[in-house]
Amino acid sequence: MKNKILQFLNALKVKTAWYWQIITWPTLAVLILAILAGGSLGAFWLIASQATKQDILLALNSGQKSIIKILTETKSAVPSYYVRRQIDGVYVDPQTANNYPVAVMIDNDPNGRPPAGLARANVVYEAKAESGITRYLAIFADGQTLDKIGPVRSARPYYIDWAQGYNALYVHVGGSPEALARLQKEPTVNLNEFYQGNYFWRANNYAAPHNVFISSANISKYLVKMNLSNGDYDGWLYKDEAELKARGASGIAVNFSVYDFLAHWRYDKEKNEYARYLAGAPHQDASLADPRQTDGAPIVAKNVIIIKVSARVIDSELRRKMDTIGSGKAWYCLDGGCNIGKWRKENKQSREKIYDEGGEEIKFNAGTTWIEVVQEEGQVAIQN
Repeated sequence: MKNKILQFLNALKVKTAWYWQIITWPTLAVLILAILAGGSLGAFWLIASQATKQDILLALNSGQKSIIKILTETKSAVPSYYVRRQIDGVYVDPQTANNYPVAVMIDNDPNGRPPAGLARANVVYEAKAESGITRYLAIFADGQTLDKIGPVRSARPYYIDWAQGYNALYVHVGGSPEALARLQKEPTVNLNEFYQGNYFWRANNYAAPHNVFISSANISKYLVKMNLSNGDYDGWLYKDEAELKARGASGIAVNFSVYDFLAHWRYDKEKNEYARYLAGAPHQDASLADPRQTDGAPIVAKNVIIIKVSARVIDSELRRKMDTIGSGKAWYCLDGGCNIGKWRKENKQSREKIYDEGGEEIKFNAGTTWIEVVQEEGQVAIQN
């Protein structure tokens, strides 16, 4: 039996060599082209098998791109062991899904613009600090490296409430008397430039007090010192993004009563994201080349939420007290549509959540969320 197999193989080898000698160049060229075509077809169907039905339909109907290009741009499937990141719902390796959150007070005074690192925050709160000036609470919890974050500004009590909802490290430069008193009494881990100045620096090209900055590396050093590694807070619910044909086209305007702080969110249907405009101009992060030029990263969000709270002025500096605990009216905007619902925050240690008019918790798109905090009616306009 073994001899017969060897004889067969030898005969096949001889015939193959003979055919290769007599084959003509035109025939060889056709054979090579056939092999290449077969390989290309196989690769095409491999890509197509990973594309969604919507992607294929878009490709077939598109006059701007070839079907091959559109299919190759389709995102590959998420690895089965990935989980949604706690802070923003993005699918990541489980080892990086729950970094300790850091909440940084960031300036929005015109003298403190452009900001650094704000475009890279996972969640941002904006509310009035005093008079008509707003300030940001930017929350980072995805482990990214940022050389510069700021300008870092002073603490206010209601920002502490929001930071406590994430059990976050609260980064600030001093604060109002009430805020500092609370930070001394309450178990909020905080990094204050007044007492830990070696973690911060002052930039020469920003005027004081709008010139204090910090880096993610310095924040990480402090987290290690305090033995903080994993987050402990309630996550939101997340969903897959709406298909293109199901998306709306609504923009948003939020008026904080002073034009310098007028915020517009313009919706991009193709990208399914909202681009932020501040005082009529695109809102951009500071560039690395020149932090005084607004030619850096654009500020965008996957979800924009507006919550209405009761507030009142409490001192001669026009500082405010805001009622952050309880519930109130909310607008929630995603996938190009805006709806009215409610926000609810049970206590200082819980994160506020958003519900529709029927009481169902909203499922958001994975990615950055901005929360605009307003105080009176007439400040919010949904633009179709």
